[in-house]
Amino acid sequence: MSNTRRTRLLVIDVDGTLLTTDYQITMATRAAVQQVISQGVQVILASARSPGALRLIMGKLGIAGLTISYTGALICRLSPDPHIPTEVLAEQRMNLSSAHLVLRSALEQGISVGWYIGDDWYIPRWDAALHLESELTGVMPTIVPDLAHVTEAPHKLLCIAGEPELLPELSLLAKTLPQDCTGQFSYVNYLEITHQGVDKANALLALGQQLGIAPTEMVAIGDAENDITMLRLVGLGIAMGNASPEVQAAAEWVTDTNNQDGVAMAIARLQATGWI
Repeated sequence: MSNTRRTRLLVIDVDGTLLTTDYQITMATRAAVQQVISQGVQVILASARSPGALRLIMGKLGIAGLTISYTGALICRLSPDPHIPTEVLAEQRMNLSSAHLVLRSALEQGISVGWYIGDDWYIPRWDAALHLESELTGVMPTIVPDLAHVTEAPHKLLCIAGEPELLPELSLLAKTLPQDCTGQFSYVNYLEITHQGVDKANALLALGQQLGIAPTEMVAIGDAENDITMLRLVGLGIAMGNASPEVQAAAEWVTDTNNQDGVAMAIARLQATGWI
């Protein structure tokens, strides 16, 4: 039975969804996304990543324009040209005092911290976890030895447990955040901290209002805890085969894994059932 609702916006998470475990976009996935665009459906990425990191991925995917960055703290329009400034459509930054509290607490526990403002990524010092993050995203941070003196509020703090023995400290940090902060795990050892209420669902609602697209006209694909609200909001939520049982339970469909062209498989099913 074909579906009568037509999809106008396809929202795709990046890590664990669009990208394989070794951070590649398969040919099948790229071709499927290009086909969706040719059918008149807008495709946007929704990720905890920074605009700079998303610009690189969008270039490989062959798309440009709107994106949801920092788990929804920044909605922006990106040009393929990195020299053209990011156009901010909507943003919600952390309170500066709360960001400093989290920073101090994390550093005291030996947790790696990144301070993200727009296209900029600041770190207090290099360590193995931050080196890896830089390699994976293709983005180079700026070293600011005393981040406590930064006076511009961040869109996001990223706290990484670089060693397995730091996972309990990261879990405790997530449970003891200031009341005006939200902490969401994008990986078991990656805690993404934003202002309270920031998530992909709220970002999609704001973006939909600007575009004149209702949530029922959206389809979303994701794999992590920070995708759950988005999967529940849209007309059709699709979880990856590599997603946890909790994430899969929040979705209507479960596709194949990120290493088995799960996004391309989901798109084929959307086309076969009349969603696209």
